[in-house]
Amino acid sequence: MQALYALRQAQFSNQQLAIDGINDLFQPDLNSMEPQNKRQLEGYRKLAGLLFEEAIKTNQPASDDDAPTKVLKAANDGLLFYQIRAKKDRQHLAQMMLKQVNGIYDDYLLVLQLLVELGHAARIDRERQYRDVDEAPFPFESDLNDNTVVQALAAHQPLRNEILRHGISWTEELSFVRKALREVLKTDDTYRAYCEQKTHTADEDQTLAQYVLRTLIFKHEVIRDHLAEMDLSWTENSEVVRGLAIRTLKSAQSVTGLQLEPLTDDWEEDEFFLNTLFEKSLENHADYEQLLADQLQNWDVERVAFLDKIILTLAVCELLNFPNIPVKVTINEYIELAKAYSTPKSGKFVNGILDNLSEKLQASGRLRKSGRGLLDNK
Repeated sequence: MQALYALRQAQFSNQQLAIDGINDLFQPDLNSMEPQNKRQLEGYRKLAGLLFEEAIKTNQPASDDDAPTKVLKAANDGLLFYQIRAKKDRQHLAQMMLKQVNGIYDDYLLVLQLLVELGHAARIDRERQYRDVDEAPFPFESDLNDNTVVQALAAHQPLRNEILRHGISWTEELSFVRKALREVLKTDDTYRAYCEQKTHTADEDQTLAQYVLRTLIFKHEVIRDHLAEMDLSWTENSEVVRGLAIRTLKSAQSVTGLQLEPLTDDWEEDEFFLNTLFEKSLENHADYEQLLADQLQNWDVERVAFLDKIILTLAVCELLNFPNIPVKVTINEYIELAKAYSTPKSGKFVNGILDNLSEKLQASGRLRKSGRGLLDNK
């Protein structure tokens, strides 16, 4: 959805850049000693612009037997510029889409390592010999570094390997780690109560580790806002990251010991899904738009939210190209997308459109499901 939204914005920008280039070609030459026919230049400019816009719609070179050669050349040069930029943007955004998905795993590693770094900072703070006069007293019977879950993270070689492989590091952020310890952990009553005890059970350690993760790292504004500055996608990724991280902490008490969580059960299948959904939605855009236009006959299409159009296009693409995904699953997913990212009324709007369209597509025989796609998730 975000990749398509960004691509549409890039297309608008590229179109405007091409039009600006065409306009520049038909401006009066102020350095020329020859007389300038401004009316004719203005006519050429408008005609070249119209031919260019028509060429974009048809994706064919501009042609007009009555148009001057330089006007046709300007329109087609503009089209070529637009097509080259569009191809580059499409490839770039497809790559960025996959990179951002993989960025979820990077955030997961970053959070786990933050727990380890907070433990190290807590131990250093506890062992300090000298303290500021105005520093508030704090119980140091134990600290986060004593926590067996945090210790398991610090000693887990697969985590170390993954952090190294993904280039995850808090080395340049140690001042922030100390700030987080000082302003977040040491001012928190639950963490303070933990540090008042010299020893802890495994369950107490697990409870504290999960508390620090859930309540302090993911919700306290000092840490949450810093993570959002480090990754612009943090707000969207955080729910998935939290789930992965909590399962990892829980595994520390399992029979097998601490285990890292994979981003997905089958990345190759998920990557195929992402690439196919992106490419098919672009290749068949005109077809999907017509299907949606038929459903929007009683609506003012121009007033339909831009993001709603993208969501609906993706939904139609998924309905028609993934026979193993049940219809209800697809519809429900895109209703949730609309609720989360579009207007307050978008969820009901998307629901109504997709319900009606899916019934029509099934009746026409165009929408066919197989395997898991035959399941009705009502």
